[in-house]
Amino acid sequence: MKMFDKNKDGRLDLNDLARILALKENFLLKFKMDACSQEDRKRDFEKIFTHYDVSKTGALEGPEVDGFVKDMMELVKPSISGTDLDKFRKALMGHCDINGDGKIQKNELALCLGLKLS
Repeated sequence: MKMFDKNKDGRLDLNDLARILALKENFLLKFKMDACSQEDRKRDFEKIFTHYDVSKTGALEGPEVDGFVKDMMELVKPSISGTDLDKFRKALMGHCDINGDGKIQKNELALCLGLKLS
């Protein structure tokens, strides 16, 4: 429980639960990581982004970022700790949140992943 209790109050609040539920199944495993064409990569990116953008705002924020980070990191290290997830989340936000608004916009994530959307 400690790994998901972000505010360390000994209880899981709604945001904590949303983060846990979003992490039940690794959605990224449904995609070929070696998509050949730019069009295949674009199509997969759109599906992936739409899946994690639960709020439909066009940006990943809060638990949405947590779910994406956990699934991405579990592709490499299946038993990753909460501390490592927090470190990677911070690194991802620092690298991808170009406009500094605390969210990862669709175009920001595409840029970080080396994908040209237009």
